[in-house]
Amino acid sequence: MNYSKYTRLALLVGGLALLSGCTRSISNVTSEGKTNAPVFPDKSDAVRAEGSFVNVDNLKQMRHGLTKAQVYELIGVPHFDEGVLHVKEWDYIFNFTMADKSVRTCQYKVLFDSDMKAQSFFFLPENCLTPQATIKPAAVAPVTASPAPVHKELSAESLFAFGSAKLSADGVAQVNQLANELSDDVLSGNQLIVTAYTDRIGKPASNLALSQARAESVKTLLVENGIPASHIITKGMGDAMPRVNCPGKTSPAVIECLAPNRRMTLDIVADRSGK
Repeated sequence: MNYSKYTRLALLVGGLALLSGCTRSISNVTSEGKTNAPVFPDKSDAVRAEGSFVNVDNLKQMRHGLTKAQVYELIGVPHFDEGVLHVKEWDYIFNFTMADKSVRTCQYKVLFDSDMKAQSFFFLPENCLTPQATIKPAAVAPVTASPAPVHKELSAESLFAFGSAKLSADGVAQVNQLANELSDDVLSGNQLIVTAYTDRIGKPASNLALSQARAESVKTLLVENGIPASHIITKGMGDAMPRVNCPGKTSPAVIECLAPNRRMTLDIVADRSGK
């Protein structure tokens, strides 16, 4: 029998639900998918104690509101016998190859709300992906380095209403916070590139215009927060460079599936304009 990709995913998740009947919760998760004290299980209790080498690009796509099927598709089945249905936390053991070729192992936790949508994400240790935590300093004289490149990615849903270029209240708060994090040292000699993407729904020309308008909305608020307009470049990419491919006509399910394509990226790069 020839199943589609999404049918196979549904069957796998359903099968895991049958195989993993345990529904324990150890972090006192609220109905909103939050906790003040995440509790990580002992690694010796893991079904897959050796963990896995997670795809880092997939891990970067983890965000609020993902369904369990989407989490499964991005980072795989949890490594502990926690069940699938009605369970509010999934735990993983992830291995990362660091810059010095060493392997770092960390635990990762996803918390779900009462609607079984992902809401909170935790690492143990918290600085798991900080390169300086594992790379030994070279035995040479210190050198003053340029600020490290900055890359942030935000979900369009967290910034705008569907099909709108007006920042939501949550979007305004996120951009204000971003402006507070952009110090003069970070921007000195650099440019901030704000790039917006849409999904495929609608006409390509309209999507391109919407993405450009969204990037301009973010720029306008950054300028209001004191970031010089000359440091900011906006790019509207429309439905280019999709992260996922969700076939079918427009429907709530397709719109939800296409969510990873609706995104905003912010990159700080060296200013090569010569100004």
